[in-house]
Amino acid sequence: MDEEAPKRRRRGRVLRASVLAIASATLLIGGALIRRADSADLQDVARELFPAPSASFMDRLDVSVFQRGNLHTHSARTDGDSPAQVVIDWYRTHGYQFLALTDHNTYLDGARPPEVQDHDFVVIPGEEITMVAAMQPVHVNAICTKERIGGGTFRTPGAALAWATAKILAQDGVAIVNHPNFHWALDPEHIAEAKGAQLLEIWSGHPHVRSDGDEGHASAEAKWDQVLSSGRSIAAVAVDDMHALTGLNKNVPQAPPGVAWVEVFAEETSQEAICEALAAGKLYASAGPRITHLGVGDDRFTLDVETPELKVEFLDHGGQLLASEQPEAVEDSGDDEARPVYRASYRLNGTERFVRARLTAPDGKRAWTQAYWVAR
Repeated sequence: MDEEAPKRRRRGRVLRASVLAIASATLLIGGALIRRADSADLQDVARELFPAPSASFMDRLDVSVFQRGNLHTHSARTDGDSPAQVVIDWYRTHGYQFLALTDHNTYLDGARPPEVQDHDFVVIPGEEITMVAAMQPVHVNAICTKERIGGGTFRTPGAALAWATAKILAQDGVAIVNHPNFHWALDPEHIAEAKGAQLLEIWSGHPHVRSDGDEGHASAEAKWDQVLSSGRSIAAVAVDDMHALTGLNKNVPQAPPGVAWVEVFAEETSQEAICEALAAGKLYASAGPRITHLGVGDDRFTLDVETPELKVEFLDHGGQLLASEQPEAVEDSGDDEARPVYRASYRLNGTERFVRARLTAPDGKRAWTQAYWVAR
């Protein structure tokens, strides 16, 4: 029998206890030293290990020249109350630079209407492709196309949108997915099937479109946001969907002119320049407020407007509110009248996916910029 074995075991236990005690003391001393370390030094180290996110807008825009136009208009050729020439003349004499006449399944070649083309005003080729899907109306405006497309009947709204969009793009045209809340026909998943469509109506003057939704249906703007939040880029437009120029014919939808429009980023009033800007989504949409300058670049988004009596909201995906501002006077316009400039701006913090702005006037009328995507 080994009489030394119990002694060796006792010595081992003592040795292990000593090692643990020394290690604990070392940790306590180290912790005390860390707590005594200068906090600024620790912040510097943290900044080196975890740098702040760097972000910038993918687009670079500096726009102060706009072409105002309406992209959804009807005449007596289909279900409007006035002849096409009279409709065109109204927009030409009321501060617009362009008009798309979009009668149902009826094409107007904007290159050859008599007595309407001049250096201050152009008519853009247009047609409202009018379809039925699952017993619901599905409409797509064909803008800047070369010939009539016509409508049809389809099994699903998504299939109708996909067909019409493909036909428009085959002519190098611009496709507008019209009024998603008309008969509540379109949900975001339907809109997603309009692959390649450049524009989506989020506000309309048509009284039956219900752009703002109701207690059981999302607004058209919310549906747009859902499409954007899924990663799909599509630009928003506001339109008259004008049917009632005079208002005397009560058998047509009582949608008047001049209630909503787009302002296209183009230096000249020409069909080519306007169609190119529409295809690229270079525009803002409005049912009231006007923007006089729009700047996007690096990490800054800036809007100049005509009045400080606006609420400017900067929004991210999912409708997340990033900031809400009232424009402030910053400088004079530099012209002879020396009008003040009112500005609202937003600076990226590095967490955004995109930023869009919504402007709301005291009377509730709104305007919308496009969503400008963020790169990191």
